[in-house]
Amino acid sequence: MISVNSRAVKLAKKLVSDPEGYKVKVHNVLGANVIDCGVEMPGSWRTAKLMTEILYGGLNEITYETFHEMIDGVYYNAVHVYSDNVVLQQAGCNISGWELKPGKYAPVLAGPGRTLARKKGDWFSKYSDYEDKHHEAVLTVEMGRMLEEEEVEELIEAVGVDACNLYILVAASGSIACSVQVSARIIEQTLHRLHEEKFNLDNIVEAHGFCVIPPVIKDDLIAMGRLNDVLIYGGQSTFTVDCEDEEVEKVIDKITSDKCSMYGSSFKTIYQENGCDFYRVPMEMYSPAKTVIINQRTGKVFKAGKLNLEILAKSFSDTK
Repeated sequence: MISVNSRAVKLAKKLVSDPEGYKVKVHNVLGANVIDCGVEMPGSWRTAKLMTEILYGGLNEITYETFHEMIDGVYYNAVHVYSDNVVLQQAGCNISGWELKPGKYAPVLAGPGRTLARKKGDWFSKYSDYEDKHHEAVLTVEMGRMLEEEEVEELIEAVGVDACNLYILVAASGSIACSVQVSARIIEQTLHRLHEEKFNLDNIVEAHGFCVIPPVIKDDLIAMGRLNDVLIYGGQSTFTVDCEDEEVEKVIDKITSDKCSMYGSSFKTIYQENGCDFYRVPMEMYSPAKTVIINQRTGKVFKAGKLNLEILAKSFSDTK
């Protein structure tokens, strides 16, 4: 059986072995390895790549490219992602489904360590009964401060490994690492919508996609808004499936962001209107800008959604 933690921890150890080269700092907190990838440390493009590949369970590499369209006269970077074990990688490792502390601006967790914890209420339970058995674990936290001791203690207990074998990567929304790894969620952004529309996930063969990477800003609220805007307005996922065409036809026109009643507003605005609580935002807003589904059984290509460069331009120019 594939162990996503075994594969991902190898990547986390690269950060520990060369913190200066990756522009990170490793803290020993209660024996655990807490790695500042973008809170007080700047992180780097190499750090962002590793963090993203960790969130893909160490099973696929990611690449950088130039986004193919200019946004307000500027060419931005984009991330290109590939997923060969889509449910395990995206639902098991990548989706942010574990709330560390409930409430306003709640930090959320992701990473392969969730497949060890199997924490009650984690969204992964809706997708799979996979459970890793590895003796090491790695988690990621999107948060604008470093973890407190009691939070680290909770994570050590949850994953059930010796503290020295736990690696926790922390990055603020306004960091290079977070900008890349959230943009790379374009596949996950589609998977959960397919699941909600009751598409049989066993039909999925592979997925790939691209998404523009937003410009970094140190303000976490604005940064968080931009991170969600690029998924909603600036990314495309492509899924290869094997099923009857009718199964795709039932969902293809329901799973892109332009079908949501709130489409056209910046995510920051939507977030604030919903009390700054991710879980109050309508789930259909967490949809990709554009989706392509290729049915390898029939050869038919289905398309839905669109990129919206105008809204991205407004998002990227918002500084207050």
